[in-house]
Amino acid sequence: MKMIAAGLLLALTGSLVLAQTDSKAGGHWQGKIQIPDRELGITVDLARNAKGVWIGSMSVTGTTAIDVPLTSISVEGAAVRFAANLTQPAAFEGQLSADGNGLSGKASNADGEAPFALTREGEANVKVPPPSSALPKEFEGTWEGTINAGGKDLRVRLKLSPAADGSAAATLIAVDQGNQEIPVTTVTIEGKQLGLEARVVSGTYRGTLGGSGQIAGEWSQGPARLSLKFTRVAPEAKK
Repeated sequence: MKMIAAGLLLALTGSLVLAQTDSKAGGHWQGKIQIPDRELGITVDLARNAKGVWIGSMSVTGTTAIDVPLTSISVEGAAVRFAANLTQPAAFEGQLSADGNGLSGKASNADGEAPFALTREGEANVKVPPPSSALPKEFEGTWEGTINAGGKDLRVRLKLSPAADGSAAATLIAVDQGNQEIPVTTVTIEGKQLGLEARVVSGTYRGTLGGSGQIAGEWSQGPARLSLKFTRVAPEAKK
């Protein structure tokens, strides 16, 4: 199974340590996915929040995919299901062992399926991302910019749209890398300031909407700090 781990935006997020829940699914899990040519290490944290809703996060060992929020979490008896919004979304379906210390099943994405096996290693430590801001009309739409990485210019497209609750939702697209989509974990907007956190690529963006209508700022990914200025894309030019 091909799991592309692109970097995640590293923003300040709190670590929510939650006690064991009434379900054996809650906890800190470590294990691996057995793909054809190698083993892929993963850690998964599952817990209920104060409202009793399941929350979770996942990290992929040896990659920049760290504390990626889990979605569509379902626990019914011994059956556990969840999804991870990686650059190539993955779904997990598993069964708890009789003693509650093992969780195994299959992981699937667009490339196929692969078995996974996890072992409980303690209490859950879910890294909850901050909520996204409301999306003002002046930021809504499609934007495009260019970063210079290793002497090569690479186009980056940013799509900002309102979610059902009016908060900002965003996707980054690496145009010159096969239009690879990078989900944005959190969008923060304060006045003219825009902040993006994408936990799948270990990168952050901080920019300012200026009088020219451009968003000028910096993309940070690991040790790299790259200038990135976004210009709004006309409707007929959107892809």
